[in-house]
Amino acid sequence: MYQIIVNNVRIPTIFWSLRDAINACHEEEARGVAVMTEIVMI
Repeated sequence: MYQIIVNNVRIPTIFWSLRDAINACHEEEARGVAVMTEIVMI
């Protein structure tokens, strides 16, 4: 399971696969609000 951190804020959504977490990071970056994204394993 993975979570993403966007601008030092942990997003509460839990992703079951790394691919889904990576896609979520790309979506946040495309929206223009993400300065930095990180993926953490939980």
